[in-house]
Amino acid sequence: TLCIFFPRQIQNTHTGLDLSVPEHQEIRGKMMSGHVEYHIVVVTRLAAFKAAKHKPEDVVQFMVSKKYSEIEELYQRLTARYPQVSLPLLPRKVLFVGESDISERRAMFNDIMKFISKDEDLATSPELLEFLGTKVSSAVDFKGKNMPDDREKEDEENEALDFFKEEKTPDLISQLLSVENVKKGEKKEDGDEEEEEILDPLGIIRY
Repeated sequence: TLCIFFPRQIQNTHTGLDLSVPEHQEIRGKMMSGHVEYHIVVVTRLAAFKAAKHKPEDVVQFMVSKKYSEIEELYQRLTARYPQVSLPLLPRKVLFVGESDISERRAMFNDIMKFISKDEDLATSPELLEFLGTKVSSAVDFKGKNMPDDREKEDEENEALDFFKEEKTPDLISQLLSVENVKKGEKKEDGDEEEEEILDPLGIIRY
């Protein structure tokens, strides 16, 4: 993702982060399979998203592309860690994804991202920073203040982040993973990717 300077003001001045999902892109696979990527535009002045050369008042903009399953994972992680927060509804899963389904999903993801960027806890959460591609173990804290280069403090933070990553999810496969694998931080092999959706923009497969 390319960071560029963005001359406009941050709308969410209390969080320093604006998120929106203005568009999507269909990635075609074999036959009628494929998946949709939703483009998430990030406008921010948070230090966690900027290079060392940037000033505190600098605003940067970049875009990340995420699939439904990746946004769903972030949603589940945030609701598990912040149960008191009522996030907007997540779009339902359907087997055949038509153009109207994709447009509805984009609008709902847009609502979810706007909600997240307005909430101070969610906007600076390690889950969101990781989702947007930020190195959460940097020497700068999430709200933009410089921290002392203290080795012990960094180790404590890394342990805390590992703890959040190890939180159980409703996914049965995750629950069956051994404690050994979780501690090692092993991820599922690439071959375990979710099945691709069946794209049906013309509505041919509707009954």
